[in-house]
Amino acid sequence: MNILFINNGPIEYNQTKAFLKKIKKNYSVGLKNNMSLLLPKQLLNRALKGFGSNEKRFPLGIGYLSSVLKMDGHIVDLVDRYAMPREPLGLINEYDFIGIYASTPCFDDALNIINDIDISGYKGAIAVGGPHASIMPETIPDRVNYIVQGEGEYVINDLVKGKYKSGSIIKTQRIKNLDDLPRVDYDLFFNKKRPYHFDFPFSDKTPIFNMNTSRSCPYNCSFCGVQKIWGKLWTSQSPDRIIDDIKYLKNKYNIAGVYFREDYFLVNKKRIYELCEKMIKEHLNIIWSCETRVDNMDEEYIALMAKSGCVGFYVGAESGSQRMLEYYNKQIDVSDIIKTCNLAHKYGISIAMSLIVGNNIETYTDRYNTWNVVRKSKPEMLFTNVYRDEKELFGEVEYKKYKQRDVILSEYSNGTWSGQSDRV
Repeated sequence: MNILFINNGPIEYNQTKAFLKKIKKNYSVGLKNNMSLLLPKQLLNRALKGFGSNEKRFPLGIGYLSSVLKMDGHIVDLVDRYAMPREPLGLINEYDFIGIYASTPCFDDALNIINDIDISGYKGAIAVGGPHASIMPETIPDRVNYIVQGEGEYVINDLVKGKYKSGSIIKTQRIKNLDDLPRVDYDLFFNKKRPYHFDFPFSDKTPIFNMNTSRSCPYNCSFCGVQKIWGKLWTSQSPDRIIDDIKYLKNKYNIAGVYFREDYFLVNKKRIYELCEKMIKEHLNIIWSCETRVDNMDEEYIALMAKSGCVGFYVGAESGSQRMLEYYNKQIDVSDIIKTCNLAHKYGISIAMSLIVGNNIETYTDRYNTWNVVRKSKPEMLFTNVYRDEKELFGEVEYKKYKQRDVILSEYSNGTWSGQSDRV
C-alpha cells in the first residue's frame, strides 16, 4: 500500500491570529511596565511573539511509524508542513492511506489539510495522531476515520489494513521496551529538499541530527502538558541501543553530533553514566547536547558528560524566585540553577536557559530575583516564554465539536497501561 504522512505546520488562521493579538495586547502593557528594567529589549520582544516555530527538526515519531510500515512492505511518503509551511499535498488520490500528525498550536493547519483532502475527492482512510488527538479528540472532524491516542507503532500496520472500526478512537498502551522498536527511518526526511536544521547553538560543527531516546517525564510541573499526552510512565532506550543508532548515523550520514531533543534526557542517572562511558570507550568522537533539569547534578556527573562530548544543556530554570518555582511545582531550589550552570561552564558546557515571564502573580521582587539568578548563572542563551492561563483569562480558543466516537483499547505483549489510569 502507498502511505502518506502529513506533519501539520504553523499556519495562523483568523481565529488563532485574533487570539494571539488579544494575548499580546493584554500582556504587553504589563510586561513593558513591570519588566523593562529587568529584561533586555530583544528578550522582551521575543517574549511577546507567542508560539515559536523557527526550529525545524526531523519529526521522529513519523520516522518510527515509517520504519514499521516499510518492514511490512508498504511504501511511505512524507509532506512536512512544519518544515515547509504550506507545502502542497501533491497527488492525494495516489495514496491508499493518509496519516496526519496534529499538534494543538498548529491545529488550524491540520483542519485545513483535512478540508483539502476532502475537497480532492480522496476516498481512502485518514488517521489523526499526535498531541492534539490525545488532548482534544472531540475537535477532529468526522471525515477522519481513526483517531490514535498514544504510541502508534504497534497499531499502524493493522490500521492501514482496515482492521479497526472506522469512526473510532484507538487508545494504545505505553510501549514497555523501546529497544524493540526499529530504527527511525531517517531516509524518509530526505525524500525531498527541506530546510531542516542540522546545527545547534552550542557548536559550529555540522551535521547535527536530533534523536529521541526516551518518552514522557516523571515530574509534574504545573505549566507542562507532557503527562496529558504520554501519561506518567517514563520509558527509555538502553545505552547499547543509543550507541548502535549513533554508529549507524555516523556511518550513513557522517553526523558530527546529536541533539537529544526529548522532554528530560537525564532522568536515569545510571543510564547516562553507562552511556557516557560507552561513548568514551567506543571513541564515537561526537558532540551532543540535551534538555535537562538543574537538580540531581554533581561535578563528577557533569565532568563525565563533558568528557563524552556534551557541549550544551538546554535548562528549564523558569524562574529565579523560589516562590515562583514552588508555584510552578518545579521541585528545585534557586541554588540548583546557579550551581549547575557554573559547573557546566567549568567543563566547557554552554547553557541555554528557559524562563517563564509575565505571570500576573509575580511581584517586582520575583522578577528582580530572576534576573539576579540569570546574572549569576551567565547562560550563553536565554529564552523567554510568556505565562498565560488562556482559558481562565481570555476564554478558550473554540473549535467545532463533533460526535462522540467509540473507544477501542489496543493491547500488545510489549505494552502496559501503567501510569495511564487518567487516560483509560
